[in-house]
Amino acid sequence: MPQLGLFVASLWEALKMALDSMRAHKMRAFLTLIGVVIGVTTIIAMMTVLGGIKNAIDTNMRNELSVNVFQVQQYEPNMGIHIGWRREKRRPVIQAKYADAIRERCPSVRRVGVEVWDFGHQLRRGGLETNSNQSIAGGTAEFGDNNGLYVATGRPITAEDNASARHVMVIGEDTRHALFENVNPIGEFVRLGADRFEVIGVFEKRGSLLGESHDSYNWIPIETFMRVFGRYSEFGERSVNLTVQTWSADVYDQAQQEVIECLRTERGLKPGQPNNFAFFTPDMLQDTFNKMTGWIGIAAFGICAISLLVAGIGIMNIMLVSVSERTREIGLRKAVGGTRTSILRQFLIESVMLSEVGGAIGILLGYIIALMVNAQIHYPAPVPIWSVFLAVVFCSIVGIGFGMWPAVRAARLDPIEALRHE
Repeated sequence: MPQLGLFVASLWEALKMALDSMRAHKMRAFLTLIGVVIGVTTIIAMMTVLGGIKNAIDTNMRNELSVNVFQVQQYEPNMGIHIGWRREKRRPVIQAKYADAIRERCPSVRRVGVEVWDFGHQLRRGGLETNSNQSIAGGTAEFGDNNGLYVATGRPITAEDNASARHVMVIGEDTRHALFENVNPIGEFVRLGADRFEVIGVFEKRGSLLGESHDSYNWIPIETFMRVFGRYSEFGERSVNLTVQTWSADVYDQAQQEVIECLRTERGLKPGQPNNFAFFTPDMLQDTFNKMTGWIGIAAFGICAISLLVAGIGIMNIMLVSVSERTREIGLRKAVGGTRTSILRQFLIESVMLSEVGGAIGILLGYIIALMVNAQIHYPAPVPIWSVFLAVVFCSIVGIGFGMWPAVRAARLDPIEALRHE
């Protein structure tokens, strides 16, 4: 026990001397810490931001489609410039009649909805108007349930509304806020271009994701949509999307296989020919996000490693300068009985202290960034505990690794030569 107390006392003394040295050379210590601060802030901030965005996407994807629902569409979800994109652009459109075939031939399917979209519209009521980012969906009666869009006030669109191509609309929260702030919208009318629609329902509020509102969706019967917008757009015949809900999660994969076989027959594909349609599921977007964040994480670790390497070199140089400046002090300590171990420990502690102080500042800055991100995306963006632990470990490794040579050099100084040093 006396030996343990002596060790703790010597450790505490070395710690105080390290802090005194940092206070005596504030600017030098600050410049040395910059690399550590940048590296730790990068890893903490990036992991926090990605965690917050992932929470937002996970929550949003749970609402994007209803339970056990997948979507059939003309193009792959990653449509753009990629291998095979020219071939994809020649795919025939998805037709509404495929929904009837799926209902008849796919026993694992509970219900099928048909929908088609047009974007960038403005709705008006008297002298009031929405922004020009309203999305108009033409959908069958299954649209709301299959997309996780539930009516909070009023009623949804029915099969009768579609059959009669009625001019009725279920509006989103953005439209309600812009046109009916203090008025019950049910039974009121809005204008979409030259067409007049009766409001029969209002969707539940969904909020936004990364600044993009998810309350700008407005639903009209699909037959009405085709009459208002036409069956052809500037790009050719309109392709619909089919939202397919299975009876349970247990038959989800089976339902997809049944739908594939049904659509291949409907579209006249021969054995061996690739599918000329695509599926979309919420998991696909999450998988894409996970791949993207994996590369971003690697980049963040790369930046962190480079910053800590630069910081480590800076710490080593500063510690070598410190050893040179304190040569007489080291000689004096050795002359009065100071051991190599105590001198080595003192300089290592000073090196680690420099690194850990920079790490603490980096963690604090990362936490501040987390608060800012949380305020912007309105989803929890907590600092990952593992990233804090990793930052502390990295800082300790940098402090010990790059501080070892100066500490060993100080410990090996000859006391007589050190006392002669001017």
